[in-house]
Amino acid sequence: MLFLILAVMLQLAVFSRFQLQAGKIDLILLIVIAWSLQPEISRIDIFLVSLFSGFLIGFISIEPFWLVVSVYLMATFFSIYLKYRFAQIPILSMFLSGVIFTFIHLILSMFVYQISGALIDFQTGFEKVVLPSLLLSIIASIPVYLVVSEIRRMTFPGMEEL
Repeated sequence: MLFLILAVMLQLAVFSRFQLQAGKIDLILLIVIAWSLQPEISRIDIFLVSLFSGFLIGFISIEPFWLVVSVYLMATFFSIYLKYRFAQIPILSMFLSGVIFTFIHLILSMFVYQISGALIDFQTGFEKVVLPSLLLSIIASIPVYLVVSEIRRMTFPGMEEL
């Protein structure tokens, strides 16, 4: 859980400054997806990381709490499904999950903001926020997966590493 707190601090301090138009990267969502795709981790540990990160981001974000937690849990379920379905190609599963759930998260956020009365045009929001965020998510998928995989190797050493 310590690496999640460090990742949240990195998200808030460093990666929130990386923008492409108005799109930003959701580093914590990518970490949750990468953690869900790692082998030799029990489902309980995966769901604890997902819930903890969802609660953490839900409390510090301006987005509705339920939206962040539900998107992170849906991403976890989908990533676990892909992990067992496509076990030999986890990078493809990382790309697919990252793009799908970044898209779902941003579209749901735009709808919630429109319902709450924000003056966000759907086309402008899609062009200025959603598409740049998807591009940043694709670019960051491989480094995030590799870092999380190293953290997993240090935290849960396999039998061949002992």
